[in-house]
Amino acid sequence: MTKIKQMKRSLEDLPSGTIRYPMTNDYMFRAVLQENTYALKGLLCAVLGLPEGEIQSVQIMNPIELGTAIDEKTCVLDLKVMLDNSRITNIEMQVNDLGNWPERSLFYLCRSFAHLQKGNDYLDAYTTIHVGILDFSLPNLTPELLSEFKMMNTKNHEIYSDKLILYVLNLSVLGNTEENTICSSNSLYHWAKFFKARTWEELKMSAEANKYIADAAVTFYEMTEEDKIREQCEAREKYNWDMSSAIAKGKREGMKQGMEKGKAEGMKQGMEKGKAEGMKQGMEKGKAEDRQEMAELIKRLTADNRLQELAKLETDKDILQKLMDEYGI
Repeated sequence: MTKIKQMKRSLEDLPSGTIRYPMTNDYMFRAVLQENTYALKGLLCAVLGLPEGEIQSVQIMNPIELGTAIDEKTCVLDLKVMLDNSRITNIEMQVNDLGNWPERSLFYLCRSFAHLQKGNDYLDAYTTIHVGILDFSLPNLTPELLSEFKMMNTKNHEIYSDKLILYVLNLSVLGNTEENTICSSNSLYHWAKFFKARTWEELKMSAEANKYIADAAVTFYEMTEEDKIREQCEAREKYNWDMSSAIAKGKREGMKQGMEKGKAEGMKQGMEKGKAEGMKQGMEKGKAEDRQEMAELIKRLTADNRLQELAKLETDKDILQKLMDEYGI
C-alpha cells in the first residue's frame, strides 16, 4: 500500500457515531502506531513513567506493509521498537484471554533479550521491555490500570536486574469499581479510554485531554478511511471471533465431559461404597448371630451339667461345631 495520505484533519473534523473497528482491533492498533511514531513515543512515555518528550527516537524493528494480506495464524502484530538506541520494547494489544499470557509474555520478553551477537559482552545487552495492553485481568493478581514486574529478591525486594521489565496495561478495569481509584489526570487513563472507545464522541473526549492521543486520533481516522486497512481489520475481527467461539465451545464440551465423568465416577463410588457397607453390615450381622448361637449353646451345656465340654469351647473348634450340631443350633 502507498504511504497513508497526510490529510491534516483536526479533531473537529472527526465523524460521530459508532466506531466500526476500534483500537482494540490488533491490526488497527498496529497500523496506527506504526504509522504515527509521534503518538507511539507519547504512549511509551506514559507507560514507562517518563517525562513527555524524553524519548527522542523510535525505530520499528518489525515493520509490515500496511494493507497487505497477512497470515492470520502466524503473523505477529506486536510492535517491536528500539528506543533511543538503548531499549528494546515489544508492545501488543490482546483482547482474548487464552489462559497463557504470563508464559507468552515471558517468552517474547526473553526472546527479545537474547539479541547479543557472538563476541558481544553480556554487559552490552539492551534493557528489554514487554508491554501488554490487555482487555482482561490476570488470575491471582490485583486488578489495576498499570502493573510493573521486575526480577527481585522476594525477601527484601532488592532489584536483581532492571534489564528485564514487564508492564501490563489492564483495560478491563475501566467501567469497574477500580476505575474510581484512577486519577483522571493520569495520561495512561486517557490512553486506556482511547483504546476502549466505541464511539467517536468517546474517542474525541480522550483525545482532547492529551496531544499525543489527539494526533493518534487523526491517524486512526485516516486508517478507517483506507479500504485495505478495513479489510485486514475485518479479517482480524473474524479470526478473533472464531478463536473466542472455539474457546467457548471447548469450555462447554469440557463441562459436559466433566459432568458425565463425574456422574460415572459418582455411580462407581456409590457402588463401591454400597458393597463396602454391605460387607460391613453382613459381617456385623454374622458376628451378632454367632454371639446369639454361642449364648444358646452355653445355656444348654450348663443346664445339662456338661461343664468339662463347656470349658473346651474357646480352644477346641471341632468340639464347638460338634456340640452345635448335637443341639441343632
